[in-house]
Amino acid sequence: MPDQTEIEIPIESVSSGAITDSDLTALTNSFEFWPAWTIHLPMVLLGIYQGFRLGCLNFFPAVNPGMTNGGLFNYSKFESLSDFPKENIPESILSKPPHQLDQLLIGAAQRGIGFPFILKPDIGERGRGVSLISDPHSAENYLKTFRNEAVILQDFVSKKEEYGIFILKDPKTGKVKIPSITQKIPLQVMGNGLDSVEKLVQKHPRAKRYIQEIPKDLMSFVPDPNRIFNLSIKGNHCKGAVFVDRSELITPEVISSFTKICQPFQDFFYGRLDIKVNSCLELSDPNLVSILEVNGANAEPIHIYSSGISYFRSLGILSNFFSQMAQIARFNLNSIFPKPTLAALKSSFQSYQHLKKNTHE
Repeated sequence: MPDQTEIEIPIESVSSGAITDSDLTALTNSFEFWPAWTIHLPMVLLGIYQGFRLGCLNFFPAVNPGMTNGGLFNYSKFESLSDFPKENIPESILSKPPHQLDQLLIGAAQRGIGFPFILKPDIGERGRGVSLISDPHSAENYLKTFRNEAVILQDFVSKKEEYGIFILKDPKTGKVKIPSITQKIPLQVMGNGLDSVEKLVQKHPRAKRYIQEIPKDLMSFVPDPNRIFNLSIKGNHCKGAVFVDRSELITPEVISSFTKICQPFQDFFYGRLDIKVNSCLELSDPNLVSILEVNGANAEPIHIYSSGISYFRSLGILSNFFSQMAQIARFNLNSIFPKPTLAALKSSFQSYQHLKKNTHE
């Protein structure tokens, strides 16, 4: 098996060097480390319940008609990004099998993309296969691993802060609401000037659970006292990131900013934009927002994983979001013929599972 999952991330690409007296990633809630099914099973049941109420168990394509399966699964990340304004999208290239490394690197250079850059599967979720690539050898190994899948080469966005912005758009009026803003902080530890990263990780309530996500060459490094030392670039919860509820950032100015950003994608009504900015103040300027990824009907309001939110409260929040998703689908189903079938959903899911099975990770 190629060793792309062990790609080393240069220290200068990981460590922010920020001086602080607190580490938000040390905060946890009561259920976030429970098995994933404790959240995903209720979501499946909520989907089935809303499907029965709508008289259409496969209502997801009606949620976001501009995305395959409404963005539930088996949809192209590259295509979904292409519907947003060019200034909000990092330079990207879609490579389909058989991959040609030389041509891909030439294309990247022509677009001003240099090392390090991101490679990730065009179809995937939960951070599957997302890697920061630092040299041609690592890129070659990656393409061997994902030789049967289309992959995206994306310019690495070095902006300091990452957020999940949940979008709800009224299909009748086009009015945009933002019910959830969540800051995503990748794995990190705070230095004390004495202990190595390895020792700090062993004492950290979050990082110790995700040792496999930390580049091995960082373990012996001794961070300076009171400095945050970043261990990963991945803003995925299942990869160790902490999610912090930042609902106080929902202002008329931010809503106006994302209304403008979402305007070109007419058939996107429900989902989460994973974005980067240099500071939360830039959320109100649509020209300063970089969209890393678009999540559709599969999107969670990820503020449910914030410290202080209980399991049962999170289920209540999910129920509310599913009700709003169903309301969007009810309106859009009136203009979709023929109605999406459960057989089509099953076939697409089987295709997605087959794709993952044929990847040589």
